[in-house]
Amino acid sequence: MTVVKGYSAWSARQTGILCLLWTTGLFLRIPVLAVSPLAGRIAEDLKLSTTGTGALTIVPVVILALAAPLAVWAIARIGPARTIAVGLLLSAVLSASRGWTSSAVVLFAATIGMGIGIALFQTALPSAVQGWLPAQAAMGSAVYLNGMMVGELLGARATLPVVMPLAGQDWRMALALWAIPAAVIALLILLPGEQAKPGGPTPFSPDWSDGRTWELGLWLAGSIAVFFSINAYMDVTLSARGNAAWLGVLIVAYNATALLASLAMLWWKAAWIGRLGPDVMTGIAAAVGMIGFGLVPGPVGYLCALVAGFTASMQLILIMSLPPVVTEEANVARLTGGITFVGYLVAFALPLLGGLLSDAVGGVGMVFIPTAVFILTLTGVGRKSGGYAECYSDIGGKV
Repeated sequence: MTVVKGYSAWSARQTGILCLLWTTGLFLRIPVLAVSPLAGRIAEDLKLSTTGTGALTIVPVVILALAAPLAVWAIARIGPARTIAVGLLLSAVLSASRGWTSSAVVLFAATIGMGIGIALFQTALPSAVQGWLPAQAAMGSAVYLNGMMVGELLGARATLPVVMPLAGQDWRMALALWAIPAAVIALLILLPGEQAKPGGPTPFSPDWSDGRTWELGLWLAGSIAVFFSINAYMDVTLSARGNAAWLGVLIVAYNATALLASLAMLWWKAAWIGRLGPDVMTGIAAAVGMIGFGLVPGPVGYLCALVAGFTASMQLILIMSLPPVVTEEANVARLTGGITFVGYLVAFALPLLGGLLSDAVGGVGMVFIPTAVFILTLTGVGRKSGGYAECYSDIGGKV
């Protein structure tokens, strides 16, 4: 194609939108995961129990699921761009406010509000992608999900060595510093000419009669549960085998697999999105890798954990990238909100079921069995939504 002035201008605009999507994706996880390395300080200052400390990370995940239908309503009323901006501002303000209280009740109230904010802009992002980049929706999804994966690493790994020194070793100020970029991004989202709006009448709630809502939601649950389960039980698993010294190295390597998976999707230019084979293969590999980590000690088990993390992350990207390329713009938010509600609620329950099974039967490896069985059962039943590649030509979502 000849490069003309109009094409160059479009390329510059498209690049700007991709940068905006990537930076927005960062803050899907940073407000939640930045608390993990600060948990000891927060617990000591506010006298939280072990359960209360863990809830600081768990509660936003549950709220994200429960608030997804609210996000669908907001998108229908004010459009996806404004919903993203409101969600970013809400999560930024309330994330920062978690540090300016001496009350555990206020802390958790702010955490719940922050989770609602994250639910708003996470649910709105696919609609914005389709509105801003109708011919590159799959690539746009891969880009903001890459930002999310980078955010997972930044929140967990950069808080102590980078943000805390800037905050004078004050955990309250550290949370405030993390919130500032999110507020700036919220303002950039509202730049004139960059507002994706719903096309035509927009329904106000998820379509619970749409089989894709449940099908994609359950597959999303499997990928989230794999990643969450291994993170949650890695310390216990290694300690039970007398390998606790490996925890620091393995947890960093494990969480880095999510970033590698998102980079792989960008490298392949999202060509796998909507295809049956990659979804089935990543599901099986994640389940087998999880079982391998739970039952096989030593380096082979560690390798299994990395395989599970990588493939589960790939599957999450494949699922979350589908709404803007498989349905019309007015229904993107409905499908996203529905699969988020189903996926995150089920993903929250599966690791808990694994913990109960381990307590009842014995053996730390049992904690991973329910999630692995869940994924393998879904794979055996089949996956209609894996065959959505043909939809690209129908709705203009070409990769």
